[in-house]
Amino acid sequence: MRRLPTEARRGLFRLAALGGARALAAVLGLLAMLQLAPAAGPSVLGQWSMLLAVQGWALHLAECGLRSVVTAEGASTAGGPRRLLPVYLGTRLLLAGAVSGALLAAAFRLAPETLPALALVLTSLVAIALQLDWLALVDDRPVLAGALLLVRPAAWLLLLAFAGAPLELDQLAALFALAWALAALASWPLLRGAPVPDGSAPPLTAARMLRLGFPLALVTLGNQGLLAADLFLVGVVLGAERAGAYYLAASLVVAGLVFANAANQAATARIGAVRGDPPAARAELGRQLRIATGFGLGLALAGAFLGPALVPRLFGPAFAETEPIFSALLPWLLLQHPSAVLQGALAGARGQRPLVLANLAMAAAFAAALAPALLAGSTIGCALARSFAELARLVVLVRAAGGIFVAPQREAVVGRPAIAT
Repeated sequence: MRRLPTEARRGLFRLAALGGARALAAVLGLLAMLQLAPAAGPSVLGQWSMLLAVQGWALHLAECGLRSVVTAEGASTAGGPRRLLPVYLGTRLLLAGAVSGALLAAAFRLAPETLPALALVLTSLVAIALQLDWLALVDDRPVLAGALLLVRPAAWLLLLAFAGAPLELDQLAALFALAWALAALASWPLLRGAPVPDGSAPPLTAARMLRLGFPLALVTLGNQGLLAADLFLVGVVLGAERAGAYYLAASLVVAGLVFANAANQAATARIGAVRGDPPAARAELGRQLRIATGFGLGLALAGAFLGPALVPRLFGPAFAETEPIFSALLPWLLLQHPSAVLQGALAGARGQRPLVLANLAMAAAFAAALAPALLAGSTIGCALARSFAELARLVVLVRAAGGIFVAPQREAVVGRPAIAT
């Protein structure tokens, strides 16, 4: 039997470490959901899902693609990724403050009853900005990066267990904020013993980071829009109780994206490191696409086989609508895996323009499919709208990736030429 090449073995190990950690995090999240759903009830759970949708949009506005930028640029920066920290953290914290202030001002005028819970949830933007787990990714330490991924879901599970029942919205918001704060705190020992940054060349400026990050922010906002817009609109149009069932189904399927998310992170870091070597980058992209798509197909088939029996038993008759929504989301689960790799690869290659175009295609397809589903009152139609939108994005990503790294001079096609850092 022929042995896998060293780089292929390393790629599998990297994906296994990050994906395995995310799988364990998903298990912890499921256990937390099994506590949360009966303790909160359909109505509070629906309100919570809508609050999380707002937090998700706020997070990506406050991040502005900067985490992906420092992950992709860290390995090629003189002095290493730690040289980027002062500018990165300063910019992230300013953005977190600005986004939080704007949302709280809007809530004060439009929905003052949500202010306490919203204020608590928005403190997570600061904690997430202060998370430094991306340093382990740049250093190619996937086991450590994976371990840090587990802190937040483990803390969330334990905090919910100690809180007991019933759970109100403000309590959930406080526990959520505390879990993120603990995750940020756990990542800071990464700086212990770090080498003193080399001052031979200046790091990226805040303006340059934002120019590179803004197109990526549009991409992540598109991703979050797909994940949260249907949740939010189901709550607004069809009611909080139906939003609770939709949230449970979506949470179960999103838990299956652990390997897709890991592959996205790995592609960003690895393609960013080898983007100056077209053959190596092309080979790395092919390996990651094959592995991730295989995982996605296996998970979708497992969900189709096990979902109808398991989902009703997990949540009971109060959430009877959860199972058909779950089944309708499985094609989206499959499509997310190759899409995640291609998005990460283009981000690592500074291919911001095709990423934005792909997300515009996704947004247009999503709006076209979601509107009639809401008008018909169909949560199944809302779930299928995700797959239609993801397919539209994947078509654009595949076409963009078809010409990537063909020759060194083609880098200008997918983004700006590499700059000295």
